[in-house]
Amino acid sequence: MKQIQLNSPEFNRVMKNLQLENLHLSDTLQKKALEIVNSGMVVTPDLIKKALANGEIQ
Repeated sequence: MKQIQLNSPEFNRVMKNLQLENLHLSDTLQKKALEIVNSGMVVTPDLIKKALANGEIQ
C-alpha cells in the first residue's frame, strides 16, 4: 500500500469530507492520523485512542 502524504488526493478527500461535516483536525492530529494509517497496522478505535493519548504508536 502506498504511503499517504498530507498533500495526497486521498488525504485531501478525507479532509474535505470532515470540512463538510463541520469538523476540523489540528495539524498535530493530521500528522498522527497519517502515522497510524501509514504504519501498516490494523486501524481500530483502541489504536486511535492510544495514539492520541500517548502521541505514538507501539
